[in-house]
Amino acid sequence: MASIYRKDKSPFWFIQFIDVDGKRRNKSTGLRADNPGETVKARTLRAQMEAKELNRTAGEVSGGGWESWVPQYLQRHCESPRTLERYSTNWTWIAFWLQEKHYHSPRAITYRNALEYIDWRTNYKKKTGKTVGRNTAIMELKLLAMIMGEAVRLGHADANPLVSLKLRRDKSAKKPELTDAEISEIREALKSEPEWMQVAFDIALHTGCRLRETRLPLNCIDFAENKITFPSPKGGEDRAFSVPMPTALRPLFESVRKSKKKFTVEFPFQPSRRWQQFFIKMKKPHLCFHCLRVTYVNRLRRAGVPREAAMRLVNHSSDLIHQIYQREKVEDVAQWRDAVQFVA
Repeated sequence: MASIYRKDKSPFWFIQFIDVDGKRRNKSTGLRADNPGETVKARTLRAQMEAKELNRTAGEVSGGGWESWVPQYLQRHCESPRTLERYSTNWTWIAFWLQEKHYHSPRAITYRNALEYIDWRTNYKKKTGKTVGRNTAIMELKLLAMIMGEAVRLGHADANPLVSLKLRRDKSAKKPELTDAEISEIREALKSEPEWMQVAFDIALHTGCRLRETRLPLNCIDFAENKITFPSPKGGEDRAFSVPMPTALRPLFESVRKSKKKFTVEFPFQPSRRWQQFFIKMKKPHLCFHCLRVTYVNRLRRAGVPREAAMRLVNHSSDLIHQIYQREKVEDVAQWRDAVQFVA
């Protein structure tokens, strides 16, 4: 299957793939490995090439072959490069399954055989020996349902049997809030880790931002107005937002400015995985970087910050999403223990 890799002394991603003539080829993507945005594009390209390889092997049915229209549909449908990357990766697995089951046309898909995808996907072992969970398989199956809807619109299928899947998802584990002791322990452990991890941790701890949002362009930090602008949060540039600069972060940002760096941090390949490995090494595999966001939201609530202001600070547009992050403890409601009184 297609893969991307780096060469020594080259700043670009290279891609290896099987061409239409069946020969394996290697070439530069022209996309820089030190740029997160271009790295996303490189991964999207890999997923697209992989899907082409799988579908080429499977063959196409005249007028309804998947490869003749699905990649173009995903390109049209996805506004964000990150969404396109995610959908393209999901489509790669669906295409692999379609090939293996010889479902070369949308007309071959039924509700029953689509349900078989869940067992196939959750039992498929990668080279690492790992498998995915039920929720991942359902998410990919929902993409197939969306694709089948387009197949109907294009005339490649008479109906969409997946229009209402109604599949039960496994309950996701809640990300915990960090205690003061855990924060101190993490800070101590980070002293022996790369600087980008220390900087990312501090920024997220004091703003509640997501990992990739900690990579702030220096021109988005307004030292005169004490303001930070997150130019590319979740949801894309249209959801860019600004927040007051936390006092605790100013020395850090001043230090970055003196070093004349363009960004607060530069990520290595798969930064989320690096954090996962870090917490495993700490023997705290239940923790993840996103726990910092959960911690920040809960501490805003305990500090008495109004919900509307808290949502604005962390860029939550939905009350429902905001509530998911809240972790009420017994001591949080202790002050109201005798709020209701009854006549003896």
